[in-house]
Amino acid sequence: MNDIILKSKDGELPSDWFSAICAIHDDVFLRSPFAWTPDTSRENAKDLCQLAEAPTFGVVVACQGSGFVGYAYGHRLPVDHGWWRFIPRPLPSELTSEWDGRTFTLTSLAVLPRQRGHGIGRRMISRLLSTRTEERAILSVQPTALQAQSLYRHLGWQYVGRNGPLPDVTPPHWDVYVLECLSHLSPNS
Repeated sequence: MNDIILKSKDGELPSDWFSAICAIHDDVFLRSPFAWTPDTSRENAKDLCQLAEAPTFGVVVACQGSGFVGYAYGHRLPVDHGWWRFIPRPLPSELTSEWDGRTFTLTSLAVLPRQRGHGIGRRMISRLLSTRTEERAILSVQPTALQAQSLYRHLGWQYVGRNGPLPDVTPPHWDVYVLECLSHLSPNS
């Protein structure tokens, strides 16, 4: 997969990137092992529009030839994000304390099914996180997404706990991971 090219951007999302990210999202997340609703595609597009306007938004896309085969994006968490409030067991304050610039959230990552197993996800995560100034990153993943969870653990993400049940969210539970010390990442990893 040496013909995969990564492109990254902060700020405004080009319309062709937006369309490609939405199409990849639907191809990946509107099938097993993921839980979805009839509104998942529309809600994702709306959320992506809002996130892309955030000043701390960052995105990486993977391209092969003239097509997009994957993406990773996220943003800095605000101090009052409430990320931990639905994890039922108490967590140490060293983990839950927040300050401006502490945490980046890897909001979404997807690689087309036919392109998996070639390190594209790892490369996109590394590229995205290597550009960040935050101290750590967090993400949440559906409990049924065992391959994704295996990838995150392999890359050094630490499981924190299961968040939920979350009201009016599908699925109602999400597994939370954290990656400390982003400063050690290199864009070429």
